Amino acid sequence: LAEFLQIPAAKTAKAVFLMASIPDGQEVREQFVFAVVRGDMDVNETKLANAIGAQDLRPATEEEIRAVGAVPGYASPIGLKNVLVVVDDLVPQSPNLVAGANDEGYHLLHTNYGRDYTATIVTDLSAARDGDGCPLCGRPMRATRGVEVGNIFKLGTRYTDALGCTFLDENGASKPVVMGSYGIGVGRLLACAAEEHHDEKGLTLPISIAPYAVHLVRLASKSGAAETAAEEIYTELQAAGIEVLYDDRIESAGVKFNDADLIGLPLRLTVGERALAQGGVESRRRATGESRLLPREGLVEAVRAELDALWDEVSGG
Repeated sequence: LAEFLQIPAAKTAKAVFLMASIPDGQEVREQFVFAVVRGDMDVNETKLANAIGAQDLRPATEEEIRAVGAVPGYASPIGLKNVLVVVDDLVPQSPNLVAGANDEGYHLLHTNYGRDYTATIVTDLSAARDGDGCPLCGRPMRATRGVEVGNIFKLGTRYTDALGCTFLDENGASKPVVMGSYGIGVGRLLACAAEEHHDEKGLTLPISIAPYAVHLVRLASKSGAAETAAEEIYTELQAAGIEVLYDDRIESAGVKFNDADLIGLPLRLTVGERALAQGGVESRRRATGESRLLPREGLVEAVRAELDALWDEVSGG
């Protein structure tokens, strides 16, 4: 329509037809809802449902639209009666909009809210877009992709009414319990963490969410010194309250290192003959690949200092 008339979409009024399920005492009634937004905007159904107190919304059928006197594709609230009209608060501020004439093939020019039609409710209905002003500070908002990892549902009294679940208020009157549902998806959280914290070798989990702080890798040694030292270090770290994943499998160093990179724990300690001969244990940060030799004497304190540094990085300290 805007292209045909060679006008901006913001100079048109868009009609959206929905059927709402609205609680009415002990019953739920269906109500035809005629929502109007500016042509460059879209209706946010959550805002609309909250504005009219609806439990549910669905698109109206063509038969339901025609039953109220509107014509699909050429509709506006002008001339309609006994219809719940909800108008976005930008529409009254936008004069001379093009709107449907409720007549096949026709539209009306220069329609104005208040003069040509009024609404049952005028409220914020439009979906926020990238670049729109923040309602609090007025600065442009930024739209980015997100993942739903938690949700809150306002259940109201839908189920407590059905079950007769009530409480006594301060005046002794019986009132239905108001319900809400609050959930978080642990599986989705892990997927989000993996998407954000990984490289070509595997996960790079921050210490704040890693299942273990330290990945202790024991390398094979001819003398058995590495095996003995690794067992001692594992016992010492556990006694100090440090969570450790201990890889004591009979596998090559390459297999163990690849698996450690794949799992992605924050700090890897490698116990091998070469490092022990130098008086220490190799420490490697998974996220940065930074390696250094920690002294065998006082190893627990040195590991704790490494972990404290990782916590500082996460917390911004």
